[in-house]
Amino acid sequence: MSTKKLYVSLLACIIGSIGFISLLFAFTHKELERDMSFRRGFLYDTPKKTHELDLEYNGYYIAGAAKGQIYLGNTQSPLYLTVVDTALQNKQQIHFTIDRDSLPFRSPKVRVIPPHFFLMDGTVPYILRGCTNDWKAYSVMEDPPYFNSVQVMDSVTLAIRTVSNKTNEFALGTVSIADSTKTTLSYELLQKQVDGIFDVDGTLQYNEQRKQLVYTYRYRNQYIVANDSLQLQLLGKTIDTISQAQIKVGTIVSKKQKKMAAPALMVNRYCASSGNYLFVNSNLLGNKEPLVLWQKSAVIDVYDMVENRYEFSFYVEDIGKHKLKTFHVLHDTFIGLIGNHIVTYQLGDRFKKRQPLVMTAQNSNTKIQDKKLNSNIQKKQLLEYQ
Repeated sequence: MSTKKLYVSLLACIIGSIGFISLLFAFTHKELERDMSFRRGFLYDTPKKTHELDLEYNGYYIAGAAKGQIYLGNTQSPLYLTVVDTALQNKQQIHFTIDRDSLPFRSPKVRVIPPHFFLMDGTVPYILRGCTNDWKAYSVMEDPPYFNSVQVMDSVTLAIRTVSNKTNEFALGTVSIADSTKTTLSYELLQKQVDGIFDVDGTLQYNEQRKQLVYTYRYRNQYIVANDSLQLQLLGKTIDTISQAQIKVGTIVSKKQKKMAAPALMVNRYCASSGNYLFVNSNLLGNKEPLVLWQKSAVIDVYDMVENRYEFSFYVEDIGKHKLKTFHVLHDTFIGLIGNHIVTYQLGDRFKKRQPLVMTAQNSNTKIQDKKLNSNIQKKQLLEYQ
């Protein structure tokens, strides 16, 4: 055999080996994606998108929603709010004023709970409050605590997540702006598994209807429901089985700071709570779910916090290459931000319709099977996570 033919043969073998290994990895990865121990239930009449509006800017976040109005904060212009109606037909801009000549804007957030609104930054820190009838904000605490997450509970009380001076770990608490010395922390609500910082990371929400704090862990299948006094009322579970945070934590010695040593398995991206329900944007693909649909959508799992059970799931479609980044639920309207766009989905009375079905990806059209499941099978599939 000539040298040229030998090189060609070796090159062919190498390319073939690489191709075989790549193909094997692809099939293995796909199998791992689908090898989940939980199954979602989807309603026959799944929620559909009702409205969509191009905001022409992707730096918005949802500052609040009430009485048919959606308030959007702006990361680049902290003193401006964009207000749109839930039909996404009318849009206006509000410029509110503050009682200071200037403020350091490191991580400012606006929260609108009519008739009040708040401008807060836990890294500086400062807390300002104003009324929506004149949109003028005033400082309400001389020495507010530091915090890295905050939600408004009522006109004089805030829910916060902060790093405790006592433990150097995350803790949930409340702040009373009526009494500048009253900051209450709970050291029992967040349960440490690894380091008390990264492993307990999550989304803090306040359910105004039920007067409850709701905290959903980002790296494990749990959420916490507590009352205004920081007393645990429910330790709920999401439908997946990741009960232990799969993270590795290292230390930057020179700065004496902890850091994530490797990419972590994210379980729950974001959540919102309204009425009796918790809405969770899961990051995990369920058993027999169509991979093609999963790659073009974000899945929302709905839980009944009163009955402590999983209800159903629905998809929120991507827009172009952009996925759902944050959302809010106002009564029966799901409000989402996707890239430059704001969208709404109508939920209606679907909470009362317990009609799950199994979706499989047998072809590109994503056929729906097993439409005539009997009630016992339905119940078993919906509650198998418990």
